[in-house]
Amino acid sequence: MNHMRKNKLAGIYYAGAPTLINNQIKKAFLSEKGPGDLPTKPNSKTHVKGAIVPLFSYDISGPCAAWSYKQIAEEKMPDVFIIIGHSSQESGIAMEPYETPYGIIRTDQALAREIIKKGNIKHKEPIFDRDEFIESQLPFLQYIYDSNIEKIKILPILISHDVELKKLAVDIKETLLETNKTATIIVPTNMTSYGANHSYIPFEKDAHKKVYELDQGALDLIQQNQPLDYLKYVDEKGMNTNNYLGITLLMLILKPRKSLLEQYYTTADLNNDTKNFISFASLVFK
Repeated sequence: MNHMRKNKLAGIYYAGAPTLINNQIKKAFLSEKGPGDLPTKPNSKTHVKGAIVPLFSYDISGPCAAWSYKQIAEEKMPDVFIIIGHSSQESGIAMEPYETPYGIIRTDQALAREIIKKGNIKHKEPIFDRDEFIESQLPFLQYIYDSNIEKIKILPILISHDVELKKLAVDIKETLLETNKTATIIVPTNMTSYGANHSYIPFEKDAHKKVYELDQGALDLIQQNQPLDYLKYVDEKGMNTNNYLGITLLMLILKPRKSLLEQYYTTADLNNDTKNFISFASLVFK
């Protein structure tokens, strides 16, 4: 019998009850920093291939994430959502279903088993116990597919430095082809977390402007789909991006594909605190 992974972020990243989450996500779509309207019905035969979205409280980063989710909602629903997060311990895949206030989301266990068989990543439930990357995205998916909620399937992956990104990218691509499944890859990440609160103060002066410039350099490489140059850039600049390995893996899987930068802002744009702030981006890979 499967265990159920209970939600840990309700009341932290998103509200604790379905009606309240509905209001929160609606507000994100309609917000000034959001796309300005709710998703319409799908009108496309293709699906979004990938998205980079923020990882933070919906009240603050939701409008940024809403840009990506609007695109996902308005295109064809894929067979599976591969959600790639970062682990500070080791890499692994989860198979347990997740539970949010909206209900249960199942994992694609068959796909997980096939990827694990290739030998570059293992099944490891315990590393997901403290994870926030995967769960942070589930209510958004359940909201946009409210009429198809039971059809949503996810594949949760956490990656660390113990995995060879190129090999894992090939494994995922091959397995999707072999199983004839369509996938949308979602990478939750913040671009830069700046300030003493985040133990990251590379520049004392004009920090906000400099983070903008730093992020722009990274976003340019992502949009040009240069995974290895992007990885080098993050390393050389000492960027504080909490899921840069996930971003790199996404590009390696989808190569060569261009992406659209839908939205970018920082918490300082909202509250004027330039001493401690976080930057968010929403990118869609078609």
